[in-house]
Amino acid sequence: MVNNKMEGLIYRVQPYQENARLLFVYTPKGKKTLLAQGSQKMNQVSRVLSQFLTHIEFKDSDKTFVTLAESKIINDFSTVKNDFHQTKSAALILEIIDQLIVDNYNHQVVFHEMMLALTSPRILEASISFALKILKPLGYPLDLSGDGRKIKGVNIDRGGLIYQGELDYLDLDVKDTITLLKLSLMPYTDLEALDIEILSKIKAFILKYYQFHLQTTLKNLQ
Repeated sequence: MVNNKMEGLIYRVQPYQENARLLFVYTPKGKKTLLAQGSQKMNQVSRVLSQFLTHIEFKDSDKTFVTLAESKIINDFSTVKNDFHQTKSAALILEIIDQLIVDNYNHQVVFHEMMLALTSPRILEASISFALKILKPLGYPLDLSGDGRKIKGVNIDRGGLIYQGELDYLDLDVKDTITLLKLSLMPYTDLEALDIEILSKIKAFILKYYQFHLQTTLKNLQ
């Protein structure tokens, strides 16, 4: 029997006509738009399912625009949604998916990475880690592999390390560069809590990096 079910994560929701919603969903096959009929009605079962940041299963189709059918919630991320800071962190991950992931990416890999970050016990740090790890699939990896010289820090324009004796602008010093390296390489489950000061520096760095290399301003980092 052919399995025609697909999983996906709702990364954006838009009202449509009088009572419907458009659900913009990221799946292991890429982006799909689902028409959720009647989902704006208070008594409609699909109203709860058709919300931002909801992991769902639905009847699949080869088309990119389909009517929502045979659907169910896999994970509603209620714990995340009940906390403003966690919701903002999750929104950063989904903003990257929305703004930067297009047709020619390895969607299975990106989807898996996205779900690992969203289900991490430390979603605040995981969202920052995701923003760094996804740079490689996006084609603008941050090169933090040293060549044996003494490291001074990291430079956004260069997209990598700068060394003692070099005159490039220092966007992060060596201490913060080590934190950046950990966030770039460590599994989401092993991430440690970061204090507010370091977190602010890393967020500002990533915001500028995306602006410079991808011409994209991530609103959830501001």
